[in-house]
Amino acid sequence: MRWQKQIQKFAAVGLALTLALAGAGCTDAQKNTETNTKQVPSGEKVKVHTFLQAQADFAREIGQDKVEVQTMLPLGTNVWQFAPTLKETRDLESADVYVTSGGGVMEKRWADQLMAQLKLKNKDLVIVDPAKGIEMKPLLRYINPDDPEGAKQERQDPYDYLDPVHAKTEVDNILAGLSKKAPAYAEEFKKNADAYKQKLDALDQKYKDAISKAKRKELVSPYPAYQYLAARYGLKYYVPTYIALNDFPQDQPDKIAEVQKDLATHDVKTIFFEMEAAPRVQEFVGGLGYKSGILNTYEGRLDKEVGYKSYLQMMEENLQRLEQGLNE
Repeated sequence: MRWQKQIQKFAAVGLALTLALAGAGCTDAQKNTETNTKQVPSGEKVKVHTFLQAQADFAREIGQDKVEVQTMLPLGTNVWQFAPTLKETRDLESADVYVTSGGGVMEKRWADQLMAQLKLKNKDLVIVDPAKGIEMKPLLRYINPDDPEGAKQERQDPYDYLDPVHAKTEVDNILAGLSKKAPAYAEEFKKNADAYKQKLDALDQKYKDAISKAKRKELVSPYPAYQYLAARYGLKYYVPTYIALNDFPQDQPDKIAEVQKDLATHDVKTIFFEMEAAPRVQEFVGGLGYKSGILNTYEGRLDKEVGYKSYLQMMEENLQRLEQGLNE
């Protein structure tokens, strides 16, 4: 009996080692497949898909005329409610590079199913996490009225790109992905990226200069997108949860006094919203004696028909609005 138990023991150990080696072999094979990704030859354009508009603009700046870029998220859509259509999924099946939101946070509700499909139908797709190497902060507020349970889950904040310094890191990550897929253009891509990062440095300096001279040093917004921006330039940041895009205390008169008392504890005269904030919400804020400011989060797809603006143009406009609001 003891002899039989020893045989069983050695057999189990041998099986475990075999499985481990087999697993290691699979990992090596997967690594080789990733390393030997089918490349875009010289003379052809790299098909780049991004989830957000910001990373699309970064890819265009790096790739110039060597890339075709498409943004998945439609303009004016709540990122936390969006899910790709069949067409958008099929478009990804023919893409060369896909750039996620920071950490892939915004796609988590549907990403697993999509990625499983892409592994079967587009094995050579290069997937880029633009926020790789950035210390992500916790998301301060999850806005999806269709998913109340989701608000209880912890998430990372994917709006790192609104900080020009982090934007440089995103550019480097996208550069690496494009160069991997199209090494024939790698030198040109790097040259373009380096020139663009100099512009981001100049933008960073403009923010430093303007905000350092601002009268007020606090940013209040019900939209949780400006945490990295505030941290970069020494602003306190507060996200009131009682104001949303289409839900506000005016619908609950008994809470208005409580809102006034809370806002009075903050050194602000302007409450900042993102582009899709309902006018009635801004009117409510005005009724409390505060002005409304708009800060563009550069999320949804832009084209010439809706008035395309680059990341740099958008951030310049944001700075003007922020500077005005902080000096009220």
